[in-house]
Amino acid sequence: MRSVPGAAVLSLSLVGLAVMLIGYLHGATGIDPVRGMVSDYVFTPIGSILLPVAVLVLAAGLMALRRALVAAGAAGRWTGALVAVAALGSALIGLFPADVTGAPVTTTGLVHKLAGGLLFGAVPVAALTLVAGSRRDRWRAVGRPLRWLAGISIVLFAGFLTSYLPLFGMPFPGGGALVGMQGLLERLVLAPELALVVVVAARLARPAAAATPVPVVADAVGAARAEVGR
Repeated sequence: MRSVPGAAVLSLSLVGLAVMLIGYLHGATGIDPVRGMVSDYVFTPIGSILLPVAVLVLAAGLMALRRALVAAGAAGRWTGALVAVAALGSALIGLFPADVTGAPVTTTGLVHKLAGGLLFGAVPVAALTLVAGSRRDRWRAVGRPLRWLAGISIVLFAGFLTSYLPLFGMPFPGGGALVGMQGLLERLVLAPELALVVVVAARLARPAAAATPVPVVADAVGAARAEVGR
């Protein structure tokens, strides 16, 4: 954890484990991925154990990513805080299960929904602040993909939130169809957001990303030798 690549690799490993666990639940529970939410896995015998583990592992992966960003000097004023917010949201999702569909809203279910908003909302904004606040060469190659993934995530998340409007008595054309597709919409939001985490962590996992740029050091040494020669 002391090195930037080490923390980044740990983040990738934890996020990968979380994705594998959720993917396993997709096949093992038989829940309809179009209508059923990812949170619905918790209402199955195996999901009641593995889903909380998966989202807590994801929270740990996000905190490892934050550690790598801070160690690399790339967290900036907002990025590190937003990644921590996303990790908090993921942890709360695991600690506060969702309400059963159609059941009265409970405090636990409300916290679960708010936690999902923290996770889905913080990740793309964190990526945008990272690209905007960093002037280092390491982010130039992935700046455009990060912006695109963040934009796609925000648009999909807005669509996901919109699908809930008919449930609150605010119908709109085609809204009924979206209500029946909330599970799919949630998974569509989750995909680019996980991709954002993977792209950032993979970039930080490169040893060159953690080291001081060699050309800068070489130029400084050359300038010092020139002064001595004079």
